[in-house]
Amino acid sequence: MARKEVEIPEADRSEGSAHPREVYDLLGHADAESRYLDAKRSGRMHHAWLITGAPGIGKATLAYRIARDRLGGSSLLDGSLDIPSNDPVAQRIESQGHGNLSVIRRPYDPKAKRLKRDVPVDEIRKLAKFFQSTAAETDDWRVCIVDKIDDLNRNAENAILKLLEEPPTRTLFLLLADNPGKLLPTIRSRCLHLPLHPVPDEGLARWLKSRTDIRPEFQQAAVALSRGAPGKALALARNVEGVLHPLKRLMQSLAGGGDDMALAKTLAAKANETARELFWDALIDVLHAQAVFAATGDWRGPYEPIKALKSPQSWIRLAEDAQDTRAAETGINLDKTAAMFDLISKVRAA
Repeated sequence: MARKEVEIPEADRSEGSAHPREVYDLLGHADAESRYLDAKRSGRMHHAWLITGAPGIGKATLAYRIARDRLGGSSLLDGSLDIPSNDPVAQRIESQGHGNLSVIRRPYDPKAKRLKRDVPVDEIRKLAKFFQSTAAETDDWRVCIVDKIDDLNRNAENAILKLLEEPPTRTLFLLLADNPGKLLPTIRSRCLHLPLHPVPDEGLARWLKSRTDIRPEFQQAAVALSRGAPGKALALARNVEGVLHPLKRLMQSLAGGGDDMALAKTLAAKANETARELFWDALIDVLHAQAVFAATGDWRGPYEPIKALKSPQSWIRLAEDAQDTRAAETGINLDKTAAMFDLISKVRAA
């Protein structure tokens, strides 16, 4: 009997979604693409680009579009990064078989059977050897995608800084970051910053509707909670039963009561790690939206505002408690069921 092949998790792939190397369309960010294309036309290509923005906004999708172009892919249109999936360069990148592309990300630990918490310095040492070797492809441009550079530990940061200070010729670094403020200032100073901005709700709603068939109220909630990030909107839409529906029930029941322990236990299950992270984000966003609503009457959250009389300051304190609880849960390994249950209890009681 043949042994079933175990799929190794990839740190740069969102659960239930295609990997960015397999995605060929990008919603929004035309200005960012234009900046790269202008640099290419000018012949003055900066060696390191720091691509920043919220999770799911399209940083990796943009990086792979740039990589296909820099490594010789042929666009359908002049002055465009729309390289089709049947292009030979695109196919080699998608199959992870392009010899001039190196991708740095949190590695999988086979002993612990999980992804490592950060990118160790050994990964950057491998990258240095990649640059020292002869280019594997006929076009001698080489591209390195780091997804994400804010996942590097301090030793790894120092090691990549040396490469950025004395970059190999005909090399392009595409460094992705959710939180660029965490990086060493010396790294930021050696990069051309390419920030990606939130996609407007109207365009995001049309895009999401074309890709999902969930009920309109959940589509609207996914857009409202996405912070303008298409990847996050799609992840939320794919987690209706794990995130969007439970959040709706919780918001509707806060003035009364609900089975909070059942919700906390469900979200604590290892199989629901993605839903739990999305739920934490959504809950914190709702608490912030409630603070704004209590102060101004302007509602920008999902569904209808919670029917509970609390001051703006109370909602802000609850949002801060939620952020602190989430951080402590990760940092000191709090019991996940108890952490979520206690937080929801605070929201009901405050």
